[in-house]
Amino acid sequence: MSSPGKVRARRAHLCACSDPTVHADLRATLGTSYLAVRRGTYRSTVALLRKASAVLKGYEADNVRLAKENARLRSALKHTIDFSFDSPVFEGGLGGRTAIEAYRGNAGKLAQVMNEVGSRALLYGIEAAKFFLKGPVKLDVESLWAAGPATEEEAKRRDDLRRKLTAEEELALLAAPDETGERCRQEFISAVAGSGIDTSVQELVRRSGEIARGNPGRGWSED
Repeated sequence: MSSPGKVRARRAHLCACSDPTVHADLRATLGTSYLAVRRGTYRSTVALLRKASAVLKGYEADNVRLAKENARLRSALKHTIDFSFDSPVFEGGLGGRTAIEAYRGNAGKLAQVMNEVGSRALLYGIEAAKFFLKGPVKLDVESLWAAGPATEEEAKRRDDLRRKLTAEEELALLAAPDETGERCRQEFISAVAGSGIDTSVQELVRRSGEIARGNPGRGWSED
């Protein structure tokens, strides 16, 4: 006796020929287990089922691809660090000089966009991320150096950063949307902070002090 809830499988005989209605003996013997269909109908039905199966496989492949892409994007967002560029330390400027507050904010924004390069690579591709690095990011880095290097070591550090934003092998590492790329970008941000930010801040303080005294000094117009 079968257990409750189970359905016993029933064998069926499928007849696919030019005229399945002629098999009276089979119909009499098998009863409702005798399934008859003309051969042409059978072949067209099988062809449709094969096409439907191929379409379903395509959908399954798309679902797998989209699931992997979704996982990559989630991973990128999960590992994105928030480099907040608003700092209460410099609210109102430094000693009343607001240029320092604005400069610190710009440096923080550079760190933020640099940190997001990995997500940009996932969304738009590695080549787009590399173009972003050697274009907008390089311009931002150059603009942060508001003064010339104070030492030979500082000049070398700046040249090394320029090389990283120019050489293809370095760009590939910085743009990589994985843990290696994330580590390289964090090291790059740290290197920027040690490439003359302090020198530039000192120069901004000096210049803003001269402007406040009405003495523009060398390199500033009297207008």
